[in-house]
Amino acid sequence: MRYGSVCSGAAAMPIEEPALRSWQRPFLKWAGGKYSLLPELDRLIPAGKRLIEPFVGGGSVFLNSDKHERFLLADVSADLINLYQMLAVVPDSVIYEAMKAFRHLNDAENYTLIREAFNAQRLDAVERAAAFLYLNRHCFNGLIRYNLDGFF
Repeated sequence: MRYGSVCSGAAAMPIEEPALRSWQRPFLKWAGGKYSLLPELDRLIPAGKRLIEPFVGGGSVFLNSDKHERFLLADVSADLINLYQMLAVVPDSVIYEAMKAFRHLNDAENYTLIREAFNAQRLDAVERAAAFLYLNRHCFNGLIRYNLDGFF
């Protein structure tokens, strides 16, 4: 084990040597994703009971962490946090709703219908989570963008 610090005078933290392993890609597309940084981040993040991720995005870091029992996820996107919350509480319901959209509504017309329902706030939390996942996987380059009116 080595010790490292980002500035002089700071307390040195142990840094683990990189382990050879394969990394799981996140299920969301997300601008600024940390997937390509996983080997270095894994080496720098110390083991502990809980990993706090203030900018979770697509979730590459927490989805690939085997050093933590629990996770505290945060992000500026309320829809992203709703998706993670619903997956934690009622994963089967989110999967069921998402499968309906991905299997039977996989065309431009239905993309528009799902986006309109999402924007009109006509969906409960589970349906909104599944719609957000669907829109993320089908929008241009996975870029989640809202206009000035708050619409996707």
